[in-house]
Amino acid sequence: MKHLVFVGSHLGYPMDRTPLGGGAMVGLQLARHWAPDEKWRLIVLGSGPESPSPSCEYARLAGVDGGLVELGELAYARFCRDFEEQTTAWILERVGELRPADTAVVVNDISEGPTLGRLARAGYKILSIWHVDVVDYFNKLYLRRLLAPESLTRVHEKLKSAGADWVLPDLLNLVFDKQRETVAQSRRIVVPSTAMADTIRRCYGDVVGAAELDRRIAVIPWGVWSDGATLADENRADDLRDYHKIGPDAFVLMTLSRISPEKGIHLLLEALRQLEINGALDGKNVSLFICGEPAFMMGRSYHKQVKAAAARLKKVKVVFPGYLDAAAKRAYMRLPHLFVSPSVHESYGLNVVEAMHAGLPVLASDHYGVRDILPPDAGRMIHYPSPKKAPRLLAAALVELMADRGKLRKMGEVARAAAAAMPFSAAADAVRLAAFGMLG
Repeated sequence: MKHLVFVGSHLGYPMDRTPLGGGAMVGLQLARHWAPDEKWRLIVLGSGPESPSPSCEYARLAGVDGGLVELGELAYARFCRDFEEQTTAWILERVGELRPADTAVVVNDISEGPTLGRLARAGYKILSIWHVDVVDYFNKLYLRRLLAPESLTRVHEKLKSAGADWVLPDLLNLVFDKQRETVAQSRRIVVPSTAMADTIRRCYGDVVGAAELDRRIAVIPWGVWSDGATLADENRADDLRDYHKIGPDAFVLMTLSRISPEKGIHLLLEALRQLEINGALDGKNVSLFICGEPAFMMGRSYHKQVKAAAARLKKVKVVFPGYLDAAAKRAYMRLPHLFVSPSVHESYGLNVVEAMHAGLPVLASDHYGVRDILPPDAGRMIHYPSPKKAPRLLAAALVELMADRGKLRKMGEVARAAAAAMPFSAAADAVRLAAFGMLG
């Protein structure tokens, strides 16, 4: 019998009320989609209190009382180390039962994952799923793209070889080292977009050789899963329109994500403020729904910044519905005329695919994932030359798109058809086949 050991630090939590982000949701859906039979066995290692699927065997490791969302940076770093150590030990202690020749190890995280070098030396073959390129994320959010990500990795390598990596925070060294180890030790590397694959090639082509890295990387966009729309969704949407006083003349915008700096919500709010100042919204009834909860760690302070920016708007009604479970999300996505994804960094963009699946046209920054999934006739992509210039570009695109509701409806139809052609089941099957393909 073959075994698939699926390791995800954010697995085991009730995602209908736990804001852990897209990677956690993808992990949950993978565990739910995979259906082991008499030929193979599914074992999930997570930190949450409940099994993600009745079809899997589940082990809770490094569990944190109260969950992960309240942890600060240092506490979360300690959790990462604990989960790394405990998952590595758990697998190695069962090498007789989980024979490396018959066991594929799939890791749903990088920074929080097991020590891949130890597993590889024991003979295990590893498939890593990259939801975030943390080096590129750090570069865009904190260094304002001062250096290309491949330059950052080279700087770190030089500091490390010279014994001078002590000048960097330990958490940053952890990020660089874990990401490089993941490239070196993964037989297969699954990424959700071609842009992320290109960045990995530029940063780590010297680790295993360019040709070998090309062979290992598989671009698998996640697509969308359906929770099943019902008549109750439309009835609930009608109730929401009444509750929020959305009349037939109103123009409704929506964004949905963790409330975190990389999501660029402040840029959208600044764009709307500029439109208020120049009179472009005079006589218009505009509402903006900012859906989601603050991310753990930096999310709390950013949420306060976003709330303050929203309070400065005088002509746009801004609503914060909070975290939406699947049913609430389906209802709320019946309200907007346009979905906006203003992210500074986005590895894929599950929220964009969900909006497309709901038949919404999309205005998005030119981030990693959207380049692969958003057809030109389903919305607009805008490139940010710099964060400072982003609000002006967003404002111009909003004026253009808000001017023609008929065109937006046609864009929404194209978006819905494009999302329907990207079923999550196909992605889940591709990952499983790639994992077992490592075993020969």
